[in-house]
Amino acid sequence: MGFVVLTTPELKIKNILYNDTTFSFLETERLLTTFVSKDDRSKLLDFVQNIKDDKAEFGYEVHIQTDEENILYNFSGIKAENGLILILASQLKEDIVNQYDHFMKVNNQYLNKIRRLLKNQIQSEDEVVVSGDSSDIYNQISQINNDLMDVQRELTKTNKELKWQKERYFATLKSIAEAVIALNYEKKIDFINQAAKDLLDVDENIKGKQLTELDIKCRDNDDNDILKPVIEGVCKTGNSIKKEDLILQTQSKEIPIDLTLSPIEVNEEELVGVVIVIRDITLKKKHEEKLRKLAVTDRLTDIMNRRMGIKYLDKQIERVKREKIPLTVCFVDVNGLKKVNDNYGHLAGDELLKNVAQILQNNIRNADAVARMGGDEFLMIFSNKCIKEVEDVWARIEKKVDEWNINTDKPYIISLSHGFAQKEFEDGLTSDELIEKADSQMYKDKQQYYNSI
Repeated sequence: MGFVVLTTPELKIKNILYNDTTFSFLETERLLTTFVSKDDRSKLLDFVQNIKDDKAEFGYEVHIQTDEENILYNFSGIKAENGLILILASQLKEDIVNQYDHFMKVNNQYLNKIRRLLKNQIQSEDEVVVSGDSSDIYNQISQINNDLMDVQRELTKTNKELKWQKERYFATLKSIAEAVIALNYEKKIDFINQAAKDLLDVDENIKGKQLTELDIKCRDNDDNDILKPVIEGVCKTGNSIKKEDLILQTQSKEIPIDLTLSPIEVNEEELVGVVIVIRDITLKKKHEEKLRKLAVTDRLTDIMNRRMGIKYLDKQIERVKREKIPLTVCFVDVNGLKKVNDNYGHLAGDELLKNVAQILQNNIRNADAVARMGGDEFLMIFSNKCIKEVEDVWARIEKKVDEWNINTDKPYIISLSHGFAQKEFEDGLTSDELIEKADSQMYKDKQQYYNSI
C-alpha cells in the first residue's frame, strides 16, 4: 500500500500519480509535511535536500500521522524536471517495486499517449491538450521516463539485496543455539527461533502477539517481573540492556537465565524493534555451585573444609559477642589412623575418615557444624551450647561409634579422642585460641587412650 506524487521542493503536492491508500488528506496543493509526524518532519526535509544534491534518494523511513495512529512508510524519490520532485512511498520497502511496476505501466500508457499527441498534433476533448514547444515537452517527458527507469532498476536491485539480507538474517537467527526473539516497532513478536520456542514452551502461533501477553515471567532476585520494564527501557533510550541471574518462569518450568535486549535501528537513528537473546545458564549455575562447594567442602568426607570451618567459627564468635550467648567447640582426633593406613592401605584409611565424618555430622543440629581440619582431625562447633550440653551430644556420638564397631565387617574399629573448649561473651578468646584450648584437652583424652592399650 502506498502512493506516488510530484511535489515542489517545499513539498507542496502538485500531482498525485498513484494512490492505493485510504488517506483522505492526500490532495493536490497540500503540503506533504502536514500529515507527516512532527518527529519525522526534519528527516523529510533532509530527504528532499539529498534529492536536490544527489538527484535520487532511497529507503527513508517516515511516519504518516492519521487520526488513529502513526504508520511507518518508506520514501524514495528522484529529481524531476521543472524543479519538481517525484516521491514514491510504500509501507514496506519490498512493496515499492510492485507499486512501481504498476505505476510504470500507467506512466508508459500516459507517455505513449503524449508521444502520439505530439506526433500527430491531435487536440480533442478526450485527449490531453498539448501547448508550447512540442519538442521541448517531448524531451522533458523522455527525460522523466529515463529517470523513472533508473529508479526502477535501483529499486529492483535494492529489493533483491533486502530479500537476501533478510533471508541471511533469519537463517542466522534460526541456527543460533541461544533463544532469540525479535519484536517490531509495536513490540509484537516478528520472529522467534526454535531455541526460543523450546525454552518458552510456545509454538509458531505467537507471532504478532505482545511478548508480555504470554504466560511467562522473568524474575529478578527481588522476585519482580522485569520483562516489560526492560523492553520499555530499550525502546525509550535506544540502549542495550543486559540482566543477569534471572529466573525464567513458564507454564511448566523455572530456568536460570541471562537476558540481553538490543535495539533494532535503521541508519543508527530510528528504532524499529527490539531483539531479545535469552541464555539458559542452568549448566553455568551447576558449574558455579560445584566450584563453590569445592571451595568450602572437604573432598574426601564431603563436610566443611578447614577454611570454611574457621570462617564459620569466626561468625559464631561475633554472634556470641552480639547476643551474649555461649559457644562450645569440640576438637576430635581419630585414634590409630596411621596403623589402619599401614596395615590395610590408604583406601581403608580414607573409608575410616568418611565413616567418622558421617557419624559426627548425623548427630548434631542444623545450627551446628563439623569441619575436617586436616589429616585425622575434626572440629565440631556448637552455637548457643555450653560444655555440659555438648557432653550429652558426645555421649550420643560415642554410642553410635560403639554400634558401628559392633556391626562392621571391617578389620578395624573407630576410636576417637576429643576435647572441649567454651567461649563466653565477656572473654577475649579468638578462634585460634579457642581451638588451641580444645586441642589441649583432646591430647589429655588421647593420653588416656594410649594408656589403655
